[in-house]
Amino acid sequence: MGNMELTVKILDINKINIGKGKLLSITPSTIIIKGKNLPELTSGTNIYVHIYDERKGISPYYCFASVAVRNQITAQIIRIDPVIERRTALKVRTDLSFYLSKIYRNDEDITDEVPTIKINVLNLSVGGMLISSNFNFKLNDEITYNFDYYKNKPIHLRAKIIRKDEIEVEYDDEVFSLNYGCLFLNTTSKDEAILFQYLFDRQIQLHKNR
Repeated sequence: MGNMELTVKILDINKINIGKGKLLSITPSTIIIKGKNLPELTSGTNIYVHIYDERKGISPYYCFASVAVRNQITAQIIRIDPVIERRTALKVRTDLSFYLSKIYRNDEDITDEVPTIKINVLNLSVGGMLISSNFNFKLNDEITYNFDYYKNKPIHLRAKIIRKDEIEVEYDDEVFSLNYGCLFLNTTSKDEAILFQYLFDRQIQLHKNR
């Protein structure tokens, strides 16, 4: 293969990140990585090489370094591990926040009766999300908001509150609702495709930052 400009992460035998670079070339037996400040490794050092491809996923390789200097590493492939793919069940931590468009309780629109509601999305999947909020939701409340992901036009999502996660404060035996589990309703194939894209990109970002 030629120069693919795919991001490559280099990990030591304990799977601790030791460097990043770009894929220069790959064959069935050899991976060549280029970069400006790659780790200098002794010939024969075992490493893991993770190649990031938005279409395919994260391709992990177990290798040994045959050549390793500051601007290039040549790794000989020992084993190819399964690709980490984008999956329907994929759930990732997020740092997203949105203001609600509508809130429905018992099938009635109560948006005008409540203050502006902000939700913080703690984790997200194609099927739903876990949120925290400045508002005390009730089970079966339904909420709508615009999911704005920079690669696409905003999509309008609707979700139902199906679970409350509560915590007991040490004093006064008071219980406060903190987080809410939500199920997405009536998502289209286009909505799911955009959620998939965000989840995959976010998974790549979190994996790179480990």
